[in-house]
Amino acid sequence: MRTFLAFSVLILVLCVGCPHNPEPVDNETVEPVEMPDSETPEPLIEPLVPREHPSEASPEESTGVISDILDKYAAENVPLPPIEDLVAQIDEYIAKIGESLDALDGSPRYAAGAADIVRDANALALVALAVGLAEADSKYKKSASHIIAAAQSLASTKTFEEGQKAYAALQESLTNTDAGKPLLWSDKVADLAPAMKALPNLSSGIKRVTDTERKLFVTLNRQPQRVLGQIAALAAVSQGSIPNVVETEKPDAMEKWKKYCEDFRDVAIKLNTATRQYAQGVADDTNPDYAIFSAAFRAMAESCDDCHRTFYPSAVGME
Repeated sequence: MRTFLAFSVLILVLCVGCPHNPEPVDNETVEPVEMPDSETPEPLIEPLVPREHPSEASPEESTGVISDILDKYAAENVPLPPIEDLVAQIDEYIAKIGESLDALDGSPRYAAGAADIVRDANALALVALAVGLAEADSKYKKSASHIIAAAQSLASTKTFEEGQKAYAALQESLTNTDAGKPLLWSDKVADLAPAMKALPNLSSGIKRVTDTERKLFVTLNRQPQRVLGQIAALAAVSQGSIPNVVETEKPDAMEKWKKYCEDFRDVAIKLNTATRQYAQGVADDTNPDYAIFSAAFRAMAESCDDCHRTFYPSAVGME
């Protein structure tokens, strides 16, 4: 399946066994990571509120996705990373989309140059879906359905002027707490191709700042929430892509597609947990093991290969 070609960039090899507390980049002084004080650490993974079963939804709420797969996962309690990481990624996408839009000001070929906007808007919709369904409250929980609708509208724009208006509406959606459309994991809120392109885009960004222990150490001191947000987005995008089986070249392979999406979601969650554990180890001066983080990243790449073998075998040299 050609839309999965972008996954191939996830095949990474990370550095293992680097010394703890490495020298800061450019000889800058880096203070130890500060983590919240708590006698009982908060769980790194939280469940989501059980969704309404599709058969109980009203006709206007129906997504038209094949009912068999809905019956398999609609009532599932889906684990996702901490809510603050998902919220941070929404903020990151809002800023990033704004920068991409500014770069297209005056361009005569908006549609051709807006691929990054389309990609990020689709990923934003899936992260907002996760936030809206999260058990924990957040500043975007009540706005989630409006953020999704605005992101979908932005992804469909064809001119710079349309993009400007859609982006303004997206910004307004962040504070819109009016009752919106009920959300379900069975909702298809993104298009498959750009959503899949978001995964290697996120993972390559994470790799650039974590592929050695020194980089990970510095990153967790300078911008910990940014990298945690990117990892959280990987889990949300994968989970939210389950209904998109109808867009693949094997729409009948529902069980396999669901399993691969869930597997990738789970290894992304483990990577988020490993990142937080490393940061906590630095804060506590307990010599955290970088190899744990490295192994979690490699497992994520292997999960991609598993999916490719069924849905796009040429990406892993099987054709």
